[in-house]
Amino acid sequence: MPARCRHLTSIVAHAEPLSDFVRFRYPANLRRRYERLARFPKGYLVFGDALCSFNPVYGQGMTVAAQEAALLRECLEAGDADLAQRFFAGSSTVIDTAWDIAVGNDLRHPQVEGPRPLKVRFINWYIGKLHMAARHDSKLATAFLKVANLEEPPARLLQPSIVMRVIRGNLGRRSSSAAPTPAAVRA
Repeated sequence: MPARCRHLTSIVAHAEPLSDFVRFRYPANLRRRYERLARFPKGYLVFGDALCSFNPVYGQGMTVAAQEAALLRECLEAGDADLAQRFFAGSSTVIDTAWDIAVGNDLRHPQVEGPRPLKVRFINWYIGKLHMAARHDSKLATAFLKVANLEEPPARLLQPSIVMRVIRGNLGRRSSSAAPTPAAVRA
């Protein structure tokens, strides 16, 4: 074991908690639509979780906040006229993808309240099939992670080459899980 790992192992083995454990419950994704306001106070701007907070299990909040920071820089470089309106309009676009991923995935769970339009039901079904195929296909797993980590747009998962891999991965799984033939059992 490398010296660094032994050092960390020793620290963890001898560490004492500073307090009792605390359970964290995340009640819901929350999005505020400031871009829909007719007016916003001059000299004031909200950012990050004040615009939209995501279920932390998806790990998208920091990425969206970083994208908002880049957008804010662009808006400031263009001047401060209508800054809030321009920033909120642009941040809405930044937030949309992560929001659709987080909320859509949460709606897979029956205990989560909310409408499940056909599009959401189809995407959740398809992503389930993609996950099954990705167990044995690293290219599918990588494509999914790039979308989940907001490096690629969700439409990437619907490209024909990806869809074909999902189909092949699920057809292969179905045929390999079928009951063996009598000849195979004798062999």
